[in-house]
Amino acid sequence: MAFDNILDRLTYGEPRPNKFTIYMGEQIKKARLEAKISQEELAESVYVRRATISAIENGKGELEASILVLLAHILDKPLGYFFPPSLYKEVKQESLTPLENELLIHFRNIWDDTLRKVVIDQVRAVGEFNPKELVANSVEEIAAMVEEEKKLGEVMKKHRNKKISRRNKE
Repeated sequence: MAFDNILDRLTYGEPRPNKFTIYMGEQIKKARLEAKISQEELAESVYVRRATISAIENGKGELEASILVLLAHILDKPLGYFFPPSLYKEVKQESLTPLENELLIHFRNIWDDTLRKVVIDQVRAVGEFNPKELVANSVEEIAAMVEEEKKLGEVMKKHRNKKISRRNKE
């Protein structure tokens, strides 16, 4: 059922141009013009012919995923920019908490995409981290460490007592 809804929104099987390809083409053209790039320059950047870019912008062509990723990178737009909003749940600025906003501000200050990917992986790992599970899985190890500390404390106490008794004898 949900898959059928997605297919309907994508106008899958309809001849081109259709609502989906027209929207995507308009968004690509809009981004290209904002970037002040010609169709020829964009075509060279994504390794297709200028006529292919023209067809895409007019809703008569569909994109391969790899070309869409290149377009997003070259035109400096997120992938979601090229899709009709009805296809995805967009997170609006107003729905973010103050901490989420702060995270985004700091994230934007990271100067390198490689580092941004590292940060995303770290945030994902922190999000999946369950401290209760860690404690539950570490109970035996923690108990053994506490026992070792008790033994070490006893050894140190005996050593101190021996030192004190030697001093008292002198």
